[in-house]
Amino acid sequence: AQLLLRSTPALDASAYLIAQSAVPPGVWPAGPVSLWRDGAYVGAGRLDTAQLARQGLAFGRDELVTVRVEPPARQDGAGGFVGRRSERRVQRSYSIENRHRQAMPLQVLDAAPVSEHQDVRVESRYQPEPATRRWNAQPGTVAWEQPIAAGATLRFVADHVIGWPKDERLQENR
Repeated sequence: AQLLLRSTPALDASAYLIAQSAVPPGVWPAGPVSLWRDGAYVGAGRLDTAQLARQGLAFGRDELVTVRVEPPARQDGAGGFVGRRSERRVQRSYSIENRHRQAMPLQVLDAAPVSEHQDVRVESRYQPEPATRRWNAQPGTVAWEQPIAAGATLRFVADHVIGWPKDERLQENR
């Protein structure tokens, strides 16, 4: 199995230790599994070989990783010719510090706005550029994937501009 750190800072300012593995040979029916880390019980999960390589098994919070979430910056205004469009800019920033004695693979997940109507335009910029904007084939799920060195801190920024006709009401699903 490969170990990695996974964080979804917008939902939980923590990082979790995840074990990902190729499907072992043989027949493995889906079912409950007890999870142990360093000799301590960390919880129960579900062993599903169809999901094992993609999502892995979570082995609890990693206390040697600090996740900081900056308050989101939000601006509302008008744009376009004579203010015919409403516009919203939302910026989210995260910092992740690795206090392990070794480098670790890191995966940071974030949600991005997705337009479901032709009149709503979404422009997203990221720093650094994410590895994928469709993690696990899910539109609007962004994943940064990179190693984090021992003692290092990495910063991730997502900047979204949403524009829609001024006469319309923006309906959001979160």
